Amino acid sequence: MTDFDTSKILAGIGSLLYGAPIIGLILVLIGMKGLSEHYKDKRIYDGLVTGIILFIISSILVFGGVITLYSTILVMFSGLVLLTILGAGICFIIGFIFALLAVKYIKNCLHALAERSGQNLFRTAGTLIWFGAILTIIGIGAILIWVGFIIAAIGFFTLKDNQQPTYGYTPPPPNTQQPYQTETSNVKANFCPNCGTPVALDATFCAHCGKQI
Repeated sequence: MTDFDTSKILAGIGSLLYGAPIIGLILVLIGMKGLSEHYKDKRIYDGLVTGIILFIISSILVFGGVITLYSTILVMFSGLVLLTILGAGICFIIGFIFALLAVKYIKNCLHALAERSGQNLFRTAGTLIWFGAILTIIGIGAILIWVGFIIAAIGFFTLKDNQQPTYGYTPPPPNTQQPYQTETSNVKANFCPNCGTPVALDATFCAHCGKQI
């Protein structure tokens, strides 16, 4: 188990290495694993792992689409051009869907970390990365994703162990009700000074021994 300070530093460095995905990914995985164990919340690490798996599937599909698209050059005169273009398009569409699912899981794990740590920068980063993935179609998505990872890195580096979570058990208000106390009788017992027999409060003579009280 990686300690808290090491985990947040590794995750922060990994987030900054957006341009070196393999090294950055390994560092983020190690860091998020430690933070997941520290906060005792599996969503933080499991969501990231699920997102990475989906992203790998997406990359394979996109790569397959690229290969299929390039193969149109070889079949240009064979009558299969439309078929290969259709195949490439299907690969690209399914790959994009898997990429969106991957980023959704990553966003959720960052939001879970924000909830447990009280650092809302992770929530902002997850949201930016999510919208960036959606807007990759029009070209500005990559910028949003890059900004999201920068904000996540700042969140990791400034994360403190004693921050209050933004959710969880809220202690009830102090109980102002006085604790129940057993009432004790204010009645004073009266006894005969001669024989010790209990007598009435207004009695002047003991009914047992006859002595005057």
